[in-house]
Amino acid sequence: MKKTIARLKVQHWDTLSATEQKTIQRGSWILLPLLMYGLLWQPVHQALPKLQAALPHLRAQADQMQSLAGQAQSLRQKAQLAVLDSDALRAAVEKSASEANLPLLVVPGELNSVRISAENIGFAQWLQWQRTLETTQHIRVAAAMLVASPEAGMVKLQATLTNGADQ
Repeated sequence: MKKTIARLKVQHWDTLSATEQKTIQRGSWILLPLLMYGLLWQPVHQALPKLQAALPHLRAQADQMQSLAGQAQSLRQKAQLAVLDSDALRAAVEKSASEANLPLLVVPGELNSVRISAENIGFAQWLQWQRTLETTQHIRVAAAMLVASPEAGMVKLQATLTNGADQ
């Protein structure tokens, strides 16, 4: 590298007269600050307000990402519920319905689900039982059809229950 610079100096710089060399040196002393201003300081000075305006939004995004990462980590450590087959699910639903004194007909459904039906059941009682079933055994309603009975507060019920096999 030094040899290349020395060769270029001999070929070009040394061929110039002393006046030409001084003129080029003075010109470079004038051009260097202008280039520094145009290439470094001025673009930074123009971009600074944009960056200052974007910084709070970026910090909020970073905080949100950190909180979401914490949530994801806690969900990874949470135990996964076992998916019950139709027979085990039917037994769990029948036991819970008998404990709640609900006259339900429970039939195994397709692929880890059961179908329940009742001709005349209290709507509020069914909602309470369904909420209890969901919170204690993680069995939820996948589909339901309720028809109002002539008797006040009573419904005809057909529903499909599952505990997460199709999630």
